[in-house]
Amino acid sequence: MTWLPLLGTHVGAVIALASALLVERRRERREERVERRKARHEVYARYLAAHAEVRTQLRILSVASGLTDEERGYRAFTAYAACYASRYELAVLAPQSVATPARSLDLRARDLRDIVIEGTNIEVPGGRMREYLDALEVAHAAMRADLGADIDS
Repeated sequence: MTWLPLLGTHVGAVIALASALLVERRRERREERVERRKARHEVYARYLAAHAEVRTQLRILSVASGLTDEERGYRAFTAYAACYASRYELAVLAPQSVATPARSLDLRARDLRDIVIEGTNIEVPGGRMREYLDALEVAHAAMRADLGADIDS
């Protein structure tokens, strides 16, 4: 009977070790989820900021007078180039529910860029700018849903 205290000690140690490992694993998973969410939040913010900048630059270029076709084209391509890095980041980190609307938004932005290069004003009511803004709204809603943000507030 002298072996019972020793066996009880070992069983207690195994239980303590297992519970400590379980608690540690749960903590690691929680921290990993928080880090992934934070990374997606930062990527989404950069992506939307890049599109805001492009939209502003294209609006300015579409009404600017005195620009040659080459200069307007160069500036439009340069403005849109800011979207490339954030688009690739988004493609790596975002789920399909966000990536698909983001691709649609990028296509609309490229359409606007091409219209500006042609020398057309993009502020025509009901035109391509409206399509772009609608695509932006869909992408923004998908990002908020992915991050668990309250869409109604």
